Amino acid sequence: MMLFVFGLLLTRVVGGDISSAECNLTEVNGYLHKHCPRPDRYDTFFKCPRSNITYHTWRTSSADCSNKFSTVCPSDPGFYQACGHGGCTGSRELAGIPLLCGTFICKRSTDPAYGWISNPRCISGACVNTELNMVGCSDINSFTTKCNNICEDDFCSDESDCNGVQYGMRCKGSYSKKLIYVPPSYICNGYPNCDKGKDEIEECFNWTVADHTTCQNIYSEIIKIQDNMRCFHPDRSACPNRQDQTNCSDPERVTMQCLSEGFPTTISIWGYCQGYKLCDDGYNNACVDPELGCNIHKGQLCDGHRDCNNGGDETCKDFTNVTCIRRFHSPNVENNVPLLIPLEWVMDGEVDCLDGMDEDEEKWLKCGADYYTRYQELETECTDVLLCPLERKYIDLNNLCDRINTCSFEEKLCNAARQTDIDVTNLIDTFITSQDQHFIQHCFPTGAADLERQLGKCNTVEHTAGFVKTVLNVQQPVLVRIPETKVDCSHLFGANYVYAACNNICLNAECPLKKIPGDTCINKKDSVVRALADTAIPSTTTLFKTAKDPGFYDNKIFPCDNKRCVSYRDVCNLKDDCNDGSDEKFCANHFQCNNKNILELVALSQVCDGVVHCRDFSDECSQGCPSTNKNIFGNHFLRSASLSMGVISTSLNTISLIRSAWELPRQKTYEMFLNKFAIVLINLGDLMIGVYLLLLSYFDFIYNANGNYCQEKYQWFSSSECSFLGVLSTTGSQLSLFAMTMLSITRLANIGNLIQRDLFSYKSAAKLVLLLAVPLLASVIIAVTPILSFTEDYFVNGLYYYGSPLFIRPVSKINHYKVFKEYFEGRSMSWEKASFSWEAIRSTVKVMFSSDHGGIPNSTVHFYGNDGVCVFKYLVTRDDPQWLFSTSILLVNFLCFIFIFISYGYISFKTQKSGRNVGAAAGRQGANRALQAKISAIILTDFFCWVPLSIVSFLHLSEAINASTWYPFFSILIIPINSVINPLLYDSAFYFGLLLGPARVLRRTANSFITALQTSNEQEPAEGTLPLQETAF
Repeated sequence: MMLFVFGLLLTRVVGGDISSAECNLTEVNGYLHKHCPRPDRYDTFFKCPRSNITYHTWRTSSADCSNKFSTVCPSDPGFYQACGHGGCTGSRELAGIPLLCGTFICKRSTDPAYGWISNPRCISGACVNTELNMVGCSDINSFTTKCNNICEDDFCSDESDCNGVQYGMRCKGSYSKKLIYVPPSYICNGYPNCDKGKDEIEECFNWTVADHTTCQNIYSEIIKIQDNMRCFHPDRSACPNRQDQTNCSDPERVTMQCLSEGFPTTISIWGYCQGYKLCDDGYNNACVDPELGCNIHKGQLCDGHRDCNNGGDETCKDFTNVTCIRRFHSPNVENNVPLLIPLEWVMDGEVDCLDGMDEDEEKWLKCGADYYTRYQELETECTDVLLCPLERKYIDLNNLCDRINTCSFEEKLCNAARQTDIDVTNLIDTFITSQDQHFIQHCFPTGAADLERQLGKCNTVEHTAGFVKTVLNVQQPVLVRIPETKVDCSHLFGANYVYAACNNICLNAECPLKKIPGDTCINKKDSVVRALADTAIPSTTTLFKTAKDPGFYDNKIFPCDNKRCVSYRDVCNLKDDCNDGSDEKFCANHFQCNNKNILELVALSQVCDGVVHCRDFSDECSQGCPSTNKNIFGNHFLRSASLSMGVISTSLNTISLIRSAWELPRQKTYEMFLNKFAIVLINLGDLMIGVYLLLLSYFDFIYNANGNYCQEKYQWFSSSECSFLGVLSTTGSQLSLFAMTMLSITRLANIGNLIQRDLFSYKSAAKLVLLLAVPLLASVIIAVTPILSFTEDYFVNGLYYYGSPLFIRPVSKINHYKVFKEYFEGRSMSWEKASFSWEAIRSTVKVMFSSDHGGIPNSTVHFYGNDGVCVFKYLVTRDDPQWLFSTSILLVNFLCFIFIFISYGYISFKTQKSGRNVGAAAGRQGANRALQAKISAIILTDFFCWVPLSIVSFLHLSEAINASTWYPFFSILIIPINSVINPLLYDSAFYFGLLLGPARVLRRTANSFITALQTSNEQEPAEGTLPLQETAF
């Protein structure tokens, strides 16, 4: 029998060699080990990493978080052997070598039955590993550190006398009669350890039902907690439910104050985050998990001391500017030091500050109501938030559209609002499990935008990806189908980009992946598994369980700088999935916006494309973008042309208007009055065009001086100044055109002798004025109608929301509809049944936001706000609500041009015929030639003004071309042509003065005067002839 026991113990201690074929990969508490069943034993054996030696393991006690091993594995300096078996975890180092799981394997006793034990500190004996050669073990084993809150012997005697407080008791032993140490766990346990039972005094069991200083000890006996039993190390504490961790006498071991059963008490450093309710308000269990394996009190967050191995507890955001002394005192932080209050602590129902100011409503500004109630500092101003009513959440505007789904619909909502059309395509992976091998078969999708053209319909060859590591001698290749030649990868995102870049097929990108350390993936608690990597001694490789097969693992993950992990599809996908930007840091497929508050990325194809994607407009306002985005005119030539033509047009038309208005009352006949009044209207319309050009140049100068047009252009589009310029230019151009048409009618009537030439009275003149005011009235109606409030559903281009990260550019009706569809997620709303008017849209948007503090301000991008030059919207498509109106006006204008063309052609014909009939002298022939030249100039200028505009507009309407960027060209160089030339054509003084010279003007004026006298004295002009004075247009 003794021989059998000895053999059993020897078998437990001594490991043996075993074939790897007899071992299977098995997960043990999140770590992979080779499990080796023994047919001759019911015990469990494991194979050492990188060795055929096997070991047996068994648990000793849950209190000291230790496991016993039959042997120590060679070539395992980081003690991976202990991973998953031991009860304690945490990063530690021994002689500069990191411990994978924070435990050593130490010799506990010379008795073989005790084997080797894993423990955070080697308590006695030797620390042995073939790679360490005993280095550093002597420092671990010695009892040189007292009162460091770590037990260094079985009874924690090194922690018994600290800061003048004695824990437990020293007495003469009941059996040895020598001085011994009795820890609190051995006091009042019913078994006398001290002579005469001094550790089992009567007070231990003298308690009442109302006594709040009792607990149930490990022997299930209710005892009264003595002062020397309180706040001792939990390995040797008296109360399993931690009731003895209250009312501490040593201030160094106090971590917080609270009420316990209505009485003030203190809580020790071992009394929190254990699940036992020691405080009435439960504050000792107000704990969080900043990273995997790190459970700490919320009061330890962002206190300047790293309590978690990877620093996850020091990555807080959104602090207030208010400080307080925290109610929780971390053992590693100086006491009574004021720290900033995190915003999420304010009025959260838990008192976190010692003075309670974080829950004092008078010290904070209350914003919102119901589930979106929030608090901030008194000196700040409340802002509205986006509401998520179904989830009873809200999103602060500063965090809206940050590519993190605070509410389930956030990203889809932002894509709809921002009209994001970039195709961020991800792979569809095919998993094949066969003999511990993992393959991913992949081919770039040919249906995605530009991919078929870029990658040549996926003509591929197979390659083995080089970023999969060998895990425990099990090869895991990844087969990827990739293009045969290098391509531009700037249009690829997510897993597409990763596979292409890491297989060296990109012209402009490097592989963003990096080594996966064993202490990473703090955000993957459920699926993370770790295994020792042969290629990275002594680190581990982080793996994941595959959902399709729980026994299958892969390492298709990207390790973030903050120890988080994301999948390949979350790398280089224009989104900060790591929350530290590391997953996008080494990607060459994006442009980073200049926003300092959040990381905002857009695709390279979206930069300088004329459409804003960055909330700070930096994708369109950067130095590399064309100047068309940065000022009203887009280039210096148009700016100079606008100013020059504005000055000329305003000057000439002002002089001509004054002359014509002065001469108007002096006209003798109906035809003369009609002609002169039409010229007055032409001058007035052209003067408006000149003033429009001057004002436009002025506003361009202001924006150019401030350098902020690119960022504020949408505000300019929706401004009242832009509306005024649009009305001014439209009224002027229409009035000039209608007046020229009326003048053509008058002259045709004059040619046909249809107008009475007798003298008329002022009464008849007033009637003519009312009749001639029709062109002015029609022009004003055309110009003003698009900006009237009751016509907005037919003319408004969109709404612009100031400072909204959701709507960063004007939003049309169709895009509002898409936004509402995502926000309401199919719920039937009133806006679906309504006429979908702009008023209904404003009301619906108001429902989306809290609207308690002014709402989201918006302005109307009116009919004239389609471009910075604020001109009539001639270039429309059938998707524009105003296309029918614009096309009708353009058609009317074109017909007016045709009529003017025909009219002056007929006038030219009749003038030539009149000259031949009269057989006139040289003076009359010269006048006819001048009239012919003037008519030709009128027809030519009207042609260059309206024909190109009409042709381009109709081509744009039919979507044969996209001329939406041509507005500056038409508004500066085409439409104003008549406003500059008309004064020269319709005012005889300008015409003759510029074309014939001063001498010829005097001579022609004298000849005309003499001829007029002769004609009036001799006879009336023959039918069909043109009187000489009528040549003065």
